[in-house]
Amino acid sequence: MSRKWLACVLLVFAITAAACGSRSSDDETGANTTPTAAPSSDDGGSTSAPAADDGTTGDDGDTSTTPAPGVDCSVPLEATEIGVTADTIKVIVMADSDSPLAPGLFQGAADGAIAWGEAANARGGLACRQVEVEFWDSKLDPTQTVNGFLQACQEALALVGTTVLFGNDTNDLNSCPDMAGNPTGVPDLAYITTEPPHQCSTTSFHISRPAAECPYSSGERNFVASTGAIQWALDQAGGDLHGAFLVPSDLPSTVGASVPQIAAQEDAGVVYDNAFGISGRATQAEFSQYMQPLRESEANFVYNGSNDQTMLKFRKEAADQGLDVDSITWLCSLSCYTPGFLSEGGDAVEGTYVWMFFLPFDETDTNEELAAFVDALGKDFPEAWAAGAWADGVLFEQVVNSIVERDGPNALTRQAILDELATVMDFNVNGWWGDVNFDSTLNITPCFVMMQVQNNEFVRVHPEERGTLDCESGNVIEVTANPDTFVLD
Repeated sequence: MSRKWLACVLLVFAITAAACGSRSSDDETGANTTPTAAPSSDDGGSTSAPAADDGTTGDDGDTSTTPAPGVDCSVPLEATEIGVTADTIKVIVMADSDSPLAPGLFQGAADGAIAWGEAANARGGLACRQVEVEFWDSKLDPTQTVNGFLQACQEALALVGTTVLFGNDTNDLNSCPDMAGNPTGVPDLAYITTEPPHQCSTTSFHISRPAAECPYSSGERNFVASTGAIQWALDQAGGDLHGAFLVPSDLPSTVGASVPQIAAQEDAGVVYDNAFGISGRATQAEFSQYMQPLRESEANFVYNGSNDQTMLKFRKEAADQGLDVDSITWLCSLSCYTPGFLSEGGDAVEGTYVWMFFLPFDETDTNEELAAFVDALGKDFPEAWAAGAWADGVLFEQVVNSIVERDGPNALTRQAILDELATVMDFNVNGWWGDVNFDSTLNITPCFVMMQVQNNEFVRVHPEERGTLDCESGNVIEVTANPDTFVLD
């Protein structure tokens, strides 16, 4: 492969959160929700979360995640499934990291899952056992991705925090044998999935939600989409936003993933005069070609569906070309919520709006789960990928605890995990994220928080109250789109 995929990959994250919806009138204040506490020549690398020395709660006590239920650990523990022994539960986090195309791309996912495993072990583990988290590096390589699925089939109870770009072949994931020889497959608690085969895998449960109809092969597809952020921006602009959508154009899958987002935002009231296809390899000078169409259409809105560098370069070039940048509403999803956007963008990105579906990292005083995550990662501004993998860990913990509380510590099997996952409703990572349900791929959280770059900082602007999200049900609607017929400008 010769392309640099970073911009493409980051779009996918943006798309899972953005899309379409209608908004209730301004006097409806129920929007704010206060969260409660084929073999390759080399192998993927692995790193494991260490077990606690004595299996007891750490010095800080039980500060995060779903509390372990009261379970009788005096019963003789058994090896009940692949990846489950009398002493340990093994899970694998697979992420694209070690690749010359985008070094360290999703390393944050591995870091987040491993940190979650360490925290779980410090509290005494799960199902009377310690958790072992192994990292499989899929390296932006379809073969290594398949090999990672095979590794999980052979060694792990589940995949937790999967963050991969090339999940095209999920045959083994869906049907490899469990310890009893049944073609159960492997539970896959995923964060980022880009390809329809992975989105529609019968064993995959995505914390960011595919928000799309499954099964799917081509043509029209039904989607659900969240446009609370778009509706809020329209409200601020008096209902008039028109301009350009920035589409990452390096991969068909990322172009196709933009289609429902564009259709949904137009349904919400935005008029897109242009959908610019922008390569992840584009230099700032190459952005000059997009400035004249903005002038001619008198655009007052630009939505970035790609990564932080795309918005940063677009804004810098707009200023250099003399556009009235203050008359334009600049909106970006979670992909712009990075320290680099501020440090590299400087004054050029001032005023940019950034929306996301979980509480910001600087609001640790409002939510124990968020505080535990930031503390475990040891950074004031962790990677978003780490947040997603940690969230998957919390989901796995909740599911395991439910099984063990009901059926005992020897009830853990892959089938039990899959059955329990399908019943999870209103999961919100202990109040840190917006609610999601796992009974269908056709759902997405309605929740969002809007930030704005002010004086080189991300500042909450909606909802105003710290620790809250806008979760109006009207933020989510249904849309039908055909990625096969979409044409870029």
